[in-house]
Amino acid sequence: MNSLLYLAVQLKKCMKYVLLLLPTILFLSCNASKTDSPEKTENIEDVKIEYAQHFNLSLKDNAYFLEILDPISGKVESSHTIAPNEKHQAISLSATVVGMYAILNQQKQLKGVSSMDYVYDAKVKSLFKLGNIKEFGDETTNSIEKIISSDANTILYSGFGDEFPNQKKLEALHFTILPIYDWKEIHPLGKAEWIKVIGALTGKMDEAIAFFDKVVKEYNELLQLTESIDNRPTCLSGNLIGDIWYTPASESYVAHLMKDAGANYRYAETNGQVTLQFSIEQILKDNENTEFWINPGYNSKSKIDKFNPHIKHLKCYNNIFCYSPNMSKFWEQSAAEPHHVLSDLIHIFHPEIKGINTLYYYEKIN
Repeated sequence: MNSLLYLAVQLKKCMKYVLLLLPTILFLSCNASKTDSPEKTENIEDVKIEYAQHFNLSLKDNAYFLEILDPISGKVESSHTIAPNEKHQAISLSATVVGMYAILNQQKQLKGVSSMDYVYDAKVKSLFKLGNIKEFGDETTNSIEKIISSDANTILYSGFGDEFPNQKKLEALHFTILPIYDWKEIHPLGKAEWIKVIGALTGKMDEAIAFFDKVVKEYNELLQLTESIDNRPTCLSGNLIGDIWYTPASESYVAHLMKDAGANYRYAETNGQVTLQFSIEQILKDNENTEFWINPGYNSKSKIDKFNPHIKHLKCYNNIFCYSPNMSKFWEQSAAEPHHVLSDLIHIFHPEIKGINTLYYYEKIN
């Protein structure tokens, strides 16, 4: 009993010293913790976006953070985290996006397109024949059952409407739905810069940036050829559909290209981006002496005469230039390659400029 009492007294003394030393022990342990495991800070790096106005992109812990911006308000419409190890098997309902996948040599990540009738890339055609790529129609007619049963987990569409049909259901099934607003970009290089979004999705950002930097360099070198030109020919664009002539407004991508190529666009003094609409009578009145007509919508004068017999009375009827006979090439590739489009237009408007001897996308309609 005496021995038990002795042990209790000694234990009480020990506890007293432990309690006295406790603050010191806690202080040392906390400081050791701060030294061994420093507080983590977020390492966020913005991806440089120079010309595009409708998306932001940043890199955080090897994952890309993408913000799609509403083309009208400029506010964030949707946000997406693109994890480094996640494979985005995509259905692309945008022809320009198919072209960007081809440029990055990532066609195997495509699982669907809108229609093979509008595809130019040979590898995409080959994958379609093998059954690896399927047709899904446009964004208003696609089948949700077909989408769900596909190998895709990402849908890229043009965003002409509001939400993608059945978007909530598809997102609940872990589909990534991305509107691609390249077609709303004003600057041709802004349109091309959307290849960085595809670079993030495919894990080929370095290649996308390298390609875009090369395009910017070549575009700006071509631009220097026309900056000091005084003789700027007048130009008309668009064509007659039904009773209405549709032509780009002054702040459009096409109008920007014509200006950069050293031409005076006939409707450069209009406002906004919305496509302009005129009667054929107004077009005839405004363009009596206009020298060039590009993008008529038809690749032969016989077709133009059939749908627009009055246009032959204009001066520009003798200088009509259309996209390549294979228009799919233009629609699929030109968005990412505006330097080739600019080169063509400079050669068309200013054949006197040396160093540009061939047309890449365009041809003259005889």
